[in-house]
Amino acid sequence: EIQAARHNARIYGVADRIEFVIGDCLQLLKSIQADVVFLSPPWGGPEYLDFAAAYDIRTMLSVGGKDGEEIFRLARQHTRSVAYFLPRTLKPEQLGALADGNISEVCEIEGHYLNNKLKTKIAYYGDIAGKTEPKLA
Repeated sequence: EIQAARHNARIYGVADRIEFVIGDCLQLLKSIQADVVFLSPPWGGPEYLDFAAAYDIRTMLSVGGKDGEEIFRLARQHTRSVAYFLPRTLKPEQLGALADGNISEVCEIEGHYLNNKLKTKIAYYGDIAGKTEPKLA
């Protein structure tokens, strides 16, 4: 997967501005300084569909004994700009609750579709989140 990211960085002319780091996030977050952190924790792959009604990052996601909310907070200690890759069934309210209410922070949620079916979500926080008001249908 990292090769695809490097390839895309070259295509878009930004490879000289990106340092890709691969490793255990709990170890890396102790020492790294980053402009952006992209979190893609193991959330179960196809098996999570057994719990499709309500995926919860506090109870169903665990890395090194830390839940999904704790992992997010660790990343935020190093940068305000975090992208969080998660399953489609995670409720938007739970993602929004991770935003910093003290500064009226925006949480932008992007859905990834395949054959008109929602497959995954990425939540963006900090400087990489959109600045527009949500449109309600």
